[in-house]
Amino acid sequence: MFKNISSKNLLIIFVILFVLAAIFVYYDSTTEVRTFKKDIVNIDTAKVTSISIYPKATNHKEVRLFKQGNYWMVQLENNKTVPAEESKVKNLLNQLSQIKTSSVAAQDESKWAEFQVDTSGTRVKVFEGNDNTLDIIIGKFSYQQQTRSMSSYVRIKGDDNIYEVAQFMGFSFNQKPDAFRNNYIVNDDMKNWKSVSYTYPADSSFTLIKDTLGYWTIHNVRTDSAKTVNFLRTLSHLMGNEFVDNPDQTLLGKATYNVSILSSKAEGQPKTIDVSAFGDQYLLHSSQNPESYFNGNANSLKDKIFVGKSYFLKK
Repeated sequence: MFKNISSKNLLIIFVILFVLAAIFVYYDSTTEVRTFKKDIVNIDTAKVTSISIYPKATNHKEVRLFKQGNYWMVQLENNKTVPAEESKVKNLLNQLSQIKTSSVAAQDESKWAEFQVDTSGTRVKVFEGNDNTLDIIIGKFSYQQQTRSMSSYVRIKGDDNIYEVAQFMGFSFNQKPDAFRNNYIVNDDMKNWKSVSYTYPADSSFTLIKDTLGYWTIHNVRTDSAKTVNFLRTLSHLMGNEFVDNPDQTLLGKATYNVSILSSKAEGQPKTIDVSAFGDQYLLHSSQNPESYFNGNANSLKDKIFVGKSYFLKK
C-alpha cells in the first residue's frame, strides 16, 4: 500500500502527525496548569485531637492545642497547660476544613519565598490520634480592591504548588498561646439574672435587684433602665485582655472588691458567678474561669465591672 504513496505525500503526512503531536503536548501542559485540586484538605474535625501551629508571632516556636477528655487545652511557653476557648479552636478547624483553592499561583520552589510559603510562613499540623492528617503552610494574603475580597496563599508540605484560597487565614493562626486561651471573666445570659451584689470597702456596698416587673432596683428605687441594661449586657460577656500567670500570692487573701451575680439557668436551678479583685492592682479572678487571673488595670477592665451605686441611679 505504501508503495503507491509518493515521497511528497509521506512528507505531508509526517508534518500533519508532528503538528497533531505538538497540539496534544501543548494541550496537556496547559491543562496541567488550569486544572488543579480544589480540595487540598481532608480532615475530620470531629476526630482531630491536636493542632500544632508554628506562627511568626512566636518566631515559629510551637503553639500546641490538644484535647484532654472533651475539652481543649493550650500549652503555654512554660509548658503549663490551661483551658483553651472552645469557640476559637472550632474556628481554626472550620477555616482549615473549608479551604477551597481558586487557582495555582505558582508551581515551583523558586516562588515559595515570594508568597511566604517557605520557612517564613505559618505552618499548621493537624493530628487525628497519631495520624498527621494535614501539614500546611499559610503564607501572605492579598486584597483585591475591585472586588473588595481577600485571599491567602498556602502550600501543602511536600507539594511544590502554591495555591490561592479565597480566605483571610493568617491572622487567626499567627497568634501567641494567650490568644487561644479562655479569656472570659463573665459569660452568661443576663436575662436570667436576678440580682447583682457589690461588696466594697466601708459602707459603699449595694445590690441591684430585678423586681417582679423586670425593672432593676436599688433599695426599691428603680435605676436608670437603659444605662443599667447596657452596663449589665457588657458585663454578661466580659473578657480579659491581659493574663497574670504568676500572681503575687500575698495579694490573694480577702478580696478588696467583689461582685456576685445570682442567675437562674433555663431549668430553674440558681447559680452564682463571683468576680473578685485583689489589691490596688485589681488582680481579677472569676468563678467561671477559676484557673486564670487577669490584670484589671489593662484597658480599664475594672471600670467595666466595679462602679458605685450612683452610676445606676437616675439623675
